[in-house]
Amino acid sequence: MTLQNVLKRAVACVPGKPSPSAEVWDGADGRIFYQRGADHAKKEEWREATIMYNRALKLQRHALGENHVDCARTLNDVGVALTHLGESYSAMVSLEEALWIRQKALGDGHPDVAETTCNLWSLLEQQRESEKAGDSSATQEQIEKLRKSISMLAKSTEQSTRQISASSKNARSA
Repeated sequence: MTLQNVLKRAVACVPGKPSPSAEVWDGADGRIFYQRGADHAKKEEWREATIMYNRALKLQRHALGENHVDCARTLNDVGVALTHLGESYSAMVSLEEALWIRQKALGDGHPDVAETTCNLWSLLEQQRESEKAGDSSATQEQIEKLRKSISMLAKSTEQSTRQISASSKNARSA
């Protein structure tokens, strides 16, 4: 029996205290697995980091909901780990979902959105380098999907920047 299970049973036995819901435990477990993933990432143990991040993500989605910013943070880090493992397509999928959640929840100008955008750009650059070196693991289809994704992202960011500039000018003249 794990220490966590012992704690769950102990908390459940406290008279007059409600037992924490499964979502509370899942949220706590999600934070634990996320931290374990981060620890592996610091040591550049990308496979182990990916495993821990994916466990965290499953628990976070259950406890917090599919589109919570904590899920986006974990998806971003899954994408980074997968990039280091050379799993470009899976990395792109994770990073795109992280970007979508972060843009929706935080807005285009938020630093977390910029972080994920930067990670997508890095992935594209890695794909370009692989293409130049003749690496057969980088398929033309993956590269084209990445380019389209980045192009759409650049347009969206440019549009947001124009809107922010226009709002600033209007505020100054008012």
